[in-house]
Amino acid sequence: MNGAATLFDTDAPGHSATVEVLGVIFCAEDDGYAVLEVQDAESGEGFALVGPVAHLGVGDRAEVSGEWQTHARYGRQLRAQGALPLDPADREGRIAYLTSLRHIGPARAERLVEEHGEEVLGTIAADPHGVFASLRGVSAEQAADAAESWHASRAVRDLHVQLAPHGLAHLAAPIHTRFGDSSMAILHEDPYRLTEVAGVGFARADKIALAADVPPESSRRAQAAAVYALGEAEQQGNSYLPLSELTQRTAKLLGLNPDPEVLSEARGLILDQDRVYRELTQLSELAVAQMLAVRAVAPPQLEHDPGETPPQDAEGTELTDEQWSAVRGAFGSRISVLTGGPGVGKTACTRAVVEEAEGAGLRIALCAPTGRAARRLEEATGHTAQTIHRMLEWMPGREPTFKPGHPLPADLIVVDESSMLNLRLIEMLLGGLAESTHVVFVGDADQLPPIGAGKPFEDLIASGIAPVVRLTQIFRQAARSMITTAAHEINQGRTPHLNPEDDQDHDFFFIDRLHPERALETVVEVVAERAPKRFDVDPIREVQVLAPMYRGAVGIDALNECLQARLNPDGKRALGERFRVGDRLIQTRNSHELGLMNGSIVFLRADDPDEEEILVDTDEGESLTIPYGETATLRLAYAISVHKAQGCEVPVVVGVCHRSHSRMLTRPLLYTAITRARNSCVLIGDLGALAAAVGRDDSGGRHSGLAERLRA
Repeated sequence: MNGAATLFDTDAPGHSATVEVLGVIFCAEDDGYAVLEVQDAESGEGFALVGPVAHLGVGDRAEVSGEWQTHARYGRQLRAQGALPLDPADREGRIAYLTSLRHIGPARAERLVEEHGEEVLGTIAADPHGVFASLRGVSAEQAADAAESWHASRAVRDLHVQLAPHGLAHLAAPIHTRFGDSSMAILHEDPYRLTEVAGVGFARADKIALAADVPPESSRRAQAAAVYALGEAEQQGNSYLPLSELTQRTAKLLGLNPDPEVLSEARGLILDQDRVYRELTQLSELAVAQMLAVRAVAPPQLEHDPGETPPQDAEGTELTDEQWSAVRGAFGSRISVLTGGPGVGKTACTRAVVEEAEGAGLRIALCAPTGRAARRLEEATGHTAQTIHRMLEWMPGREPTFKPGHPLPADLIVVDESSMLNLRLIEMLLGGLAESTHVVFVGDADQLPPIGAGKPFEDLIASGIAPVVRLTQIFRQAARSMITTAAHEINQGRTPHLNPEDDQDHDFFFIDRLHPERALETVVEVVAERAPKRFDVDPIREVQVLAPMYRGAVGIDALNECLQARLNPDGKRALGERFRVGDRLIQTRNSHELGLMNGSIVFLRADDPDEEEILVDTDEGESLTIPYGETATLRLAYAISVHKAQGCEVPVVVGVCHRSHSRMLTRPLLYTAITRARNSCVLIGDLGALAAAVGRDDSGGRHSGLAERLRA
């Protein structure tokens, strides 16, 4: 930073001043970085404030310090080193601050300021519940909620003071949300627990711990790093890490070589031979192995034989011998697997299993990991299908209704999209079923592995303990689709042909755009103009952009910003500056209270600041009200990751296949992206990246002990 000077007083480094936030230009919710429009409270000078200041909102006052710089787009701006929130100094600011409390809308906030004047905040601090309860129309329960909201806001400010020297002030609110009244004690006594908060990695927690005189070479620090490294490994899909690999990962975090024996003794970790598990994950793997093994060796329980010959369906066609063997396997074994790519007849097999079971008077249940997959299963079979969570009546954090000792009353279960099952989910599923229940796992084993630890579907197939039917014959009607043939070519390690055969529908396209900026422009053009005209689709509701990475010129973040500006330029601002009414959004974590799972798509219909809630339409056509406090896990979804798209099917997929994403482009990822398209798929990128992705058969290389345990 050439010629940098400290704020407002070039002769006094570290000088600070009071500013008021006038607007939010940009806010990155994952790391606290923001660009704010602010005004110096004393001189009235306006400028941009940039840095870790996402904890500040419009109308907030803060004590800031930093250095000047010149930005090509925003001009003169201040790069903040610290930003400590202050109580508002004027009437409008006090009203805005009070309005942020639960059940205290603009009218009630104004009434409080009129009644208590400039001392309103001090008066409330002395007796929050009493002051709020004195307001006309506020119930005792609402007064208690408002008081709790007040205490939380003040506690968050105290945390700001403690975290600001470490550059973590923007994490005060999520830390308080996670730990509540214990936040300050944890901050001082066990700062490594801060890694339980999204956005706090080991490096940040370690910075606080070292500042509190934790010795760099201490066992406590090494074990905290090991626990964190293993947690990160689970998020990458591993059930365990070899001790040698855990030691290497931990050494990178610590900056020194730890004693492997010390690491394996960390609280909550288990050393199983040379494998280090989190204790709960090891217990899950053992439980799943036992439940699958018991079913695999037990005799069938269903007294129904579908016969040797497949019957004709209503259209006069019949299943192939390969398909019929899958149907027979559902009744001939307590566990069976049906797998295969697109167009090979998995849906016809599943429908036949359901018809046979219904004809035999059996109790049957159909389920899938996601709501979208369950809805497609129901449409395909004509039989009610649910998410696994809903079928088991399970809300994480609570015990499911159907569990060991109280199984789901069903004779046969069909689990679709089984490649999405992680270790925890299959454990809860099997635990909620009687040992006598037949389970049919249906899925595409060549898709991306699940989000979360383990790869049970792949391990079950690899173990050989259950009958597996892998459908390979592409049916003539399906072969008319270039999407189907492209997916199979990619899966076989061959670059897909880009021109249709004489008898094929042209539903798969590749647009070559070498430069990232041109690729970005083309994605926006295809979504906003070409797709609606050629395919007659709604660009917001029926087109989904998929990309491998969030960062970069043609990453998910940049795509969402450009697509929102192009597709929804006039949408009314909602949730401050985060969204616009009309936006396509995605839920990024399971919220069972709301009925929204990780990956659920919703469309923002209305924003009600007075009631502190938004109204959305789900992709299942339902309306849902979401309180402001539950919106933090919503993100723009004009573009999403391929992982987030697992289990879904949309009319038109526009996929990014560009060399700037080369480290993430793999054969399973490309295959999964293409097979999300129901009617048309357009890839945009460069042919070199396409060829490289097809040649990279990287299924994740996950560490899992399930297949070995099953074989044993």
